[in-house]
Amino acid sequence: MLGRQNSVNSTLSRSSSGIVVPNMNKTVRPGMERAPTSMALNKPLSRLRLDGQVALIFGGAGKIGIETAGRLLVEGATVAIVDIDQPALEGAIPVLRAALPTGVPIESRLLTIAADATIEEDVEACVKKTLQRFDRLDIALLNAGVRDEAKSLFDQTEEDYDHVMSVNVKSAFLCVKHVAAAMRVLGNGGSIIFRSSIAGLRGFPDQAVYSTSRFAVRGLALSAAEELGQFNIRVNTIHTSIIATPGYKEGWSPENLAEVKEDTNLPRLGQPDDVASVVAFLASDDSRFMTGGCLKIDGGCVSY
Repeated sequence: MLGRQNSVNSTLSRSSSGIVVPNMNKTVRPGMERAPTSMALNKPLSRLRLDGQVALIFGGAGKIGIETAGRLLVEGATVAIVDIDQPALEGAIPVLRAALPTGVPIESRLLTIAADATIEEDVEACVKKTLQRFDRLDIALLNAGVRDEAKSLFDQTEEDYDHVMSVNVKSAFLCVKHVAAAMRVLGNGGSIIFRSSIAGLRGFPDQAVYSTSRFAVRGLALSAAEELGQFNIRVNTIHTSIIATPGYKEGWSPENLAEVKEDTNLPRLGQPDDVASVVAFLASDDSRFMTGGCLKIDGGCVSY
């Protein structure tokens, strides 16, 4: 212990005021020769974190999908959005045009694809169309999902179960399978982001089937993260609480809504851009050492 103390003291000297300060004339221990943030300090941070990258968003024509597509475009990405709703896709185009600099043709940065994410041939075709148009695929948001009417466990039917599990879980499985296959062949790694829910972290009454599907998405993401890390493909989930979109009350009973609002620490509901900003973070190199992660976007509704 005495020898170690002397070694530490050899790098220090005492100032005229009696305060111990580093002695820059002495040898510093290995590993302490540079500031840990030196790489970041050597160059300015860019707003265009996603410059040159290509993102594919399933469930892209809803409010959250469009908001996220816009955020990724602003950050420099090229984006393909997929949705089963063709009119909604067409309506997204003029909205997303505003995310591009003046004079940049929207078709050079945006591709819309009408497809059903629960059909494997459709999902495979979406990936191929994205690659044919843009030659690469770096980011995927698996946002396709549905929430049925809130019902007691005793009233939920086999048809309810099949529908919710198909849209929420089967689509996620098909999408991660084909997106990851393309990323593996391209060899550039990538970031795959599953959108789940706080119902995939805790149970809610009258939400047995929906909660089951959202927990399943989390399990799928964890397994994918374990398997795909060797290809530098990162997989994370986001778990949203109530997001204030036009149909946010659908599928929530008044009691569930009241409970979530009361449990939320922040004095508002979530907004689509709250989700988009987290997706942009997970898509970027700012999260390059994160995989298998679970990020809550819930205003503190779930406390673990």
